[in-house]
Amino acid sequence: MKKIISLILALFLFAGINVLAVEQDIVEIASGNEDFSILVAALQEAELVDTLKGTGPFTVFAPTDAAFAALLAELGVSASYLLNHPQLAEILTYHVVAGKVMSTDLTDGMTPATVNGETITIDLDGGVKVNSSNVTTADVEASNGVIHIIDKVLIPSDFELYPTVVDIAVNNAGFSTLVAALTKANLVATLQGAGPFTVFAPTDAAFAALLAELGVSAEYLLNHPQLSEILTYHVVAGKVLSTDLTDGMTPATVNGETITVDLDGGVMINNANVTAADLEAGNGVVHVIDKVLIPADFVLYPTVVDIALNNPNFSILVAALQKADLVDALLGAGPFTVFAPTNAAFEDLLEALGITAEELLAQPDLAKVLLFHVVSGKVMSTNLTDGLMAVTLNGESVTFDLDGGVKVNGSTVTAADLEAGNGVIHVIDKVLVPANFTYVAQDTEEGLPDTADNNALGFALIALMAGLGLAVVSSKKRLAKQS
Repeated sequence: MKKIISLILALFLFAGINVLAVEQDIVEIASGNEDFSILVAALQEAELVDTLKGTGPFTVFAPTDAAFAALLAELGVSASYLLNHPQLAEILTYHVVAGKVMSTDLTDGMTPATVNGETITIDLDGGVKVNSSNVTTADVEASNGVIHIIDKVLIPSDFELYPTVVDIAVNNAGFSTLVAALTKANLVATLQGAGPFTVFAPTDAAFAALLAELGVSAEYLLNHPQLSEILTYHVVAGKVLSTDLTDGMTPATVNGETITVDLDGGVMINNANVTAADLEAGNGVVHVIDKVLIPADFVLYPTVVDIALNNPNFSILVAALQKADLVDALLGAGPFTVFAPTNAAFEDLLEALGITAEELLAQPDLAKVLLFHVVSGKVMSTNLTDGLMAVTLNGESVTFDLDGGVKVNGSTVTAADLEAGNGVIHVIDKVLVPANFTYVAQDTEEGLPDTADNNALGFALIALMAGLGLAVVSSKKRLAKQS
């Protein structure tokens, strides 16, 4: 009798639980199971909750959190990326079949259509599979259908992990500099277009190597007037996969210049190695490269001012150029040849004269000193001859001595041929002082101009002016001794 009562109670309890489950809809069942947290979040993000709370009936093949985690690891993306993917709704509806299909209704090889529009394939050989996913728990009934739990996320055939080539870069931490450059050059929207595009994408390490080689900062490169030209030199119109490349081919880039493909011992684009190929996107393909490609017409320093601005050893020169209002002049077409004194050259002059930098920068003839460091035209070191005299913009001439090195008046050239788009700079170790410089005693409490907030061109001109200022002071010193 006790056994019969126990059996009746067990059956009653089981029936009660089943009734409770059936009273919940599909969304409520998923929300009440912690193994479906990503699925529920995805349904919310795709605004499919109300649909699956409808009358249905629906058959849902529900991937667990573990299934989603495996997919994210395989794709190399974050849950946030997937939840914000434009095809999220298509993925989710690919897990839903109209009607209530119990496990007993399934047949081997059947291909029911999903709400997505594509079909899935049922395989009953050695269990129950939906495409390549195993059904781990079947027939979880709901008030508006049934759930079958699966161990893999089903991916529709038209799914594109990366809708655009930009998405590949944005979702890879190794392309942060490239993304910053594309943003700065206003090219993001272009590369999100229909395309197709083939992008040879330099890594952050490639950009770091370039910056070290050029001796400039990332900020300088990102503000370079030819940034867009550099970036478009990495883009070819059309979708060119690695299998489409041939040795020696020279495809034209969006920049207008061509690049050269070398397949001898690997794949090289100009002098850059392709380290990862065929990262496909909806609007093209990305090939990862280990060097930044530089177009032939690239000029690192558009003006002589830029050279000075981007070298901390010319800060006094830059301040002098600012003070003398010569920055705009040296930003002009030119060309100019500038003999640029370093900070050490200025400091030696100040110490020898017993004056401060403020007193030097306050001189009425400061511009005369600075212009005594500038020659019209682009004079490279190879153009110099011993005893050559060149007229400066000051009006006076400087003399070159090539005996045991290169000297301008009494100043040694320590670095030559720093080329810019509008001329060249030769670094010198003494400030040149013209004969027409007149020193005026100053009573100033003003400090050096603060160049920190000026633009790059402004700093560069200031640096050049400072060099001229040093030359003037040196001349003053020599004149003082002669008198």
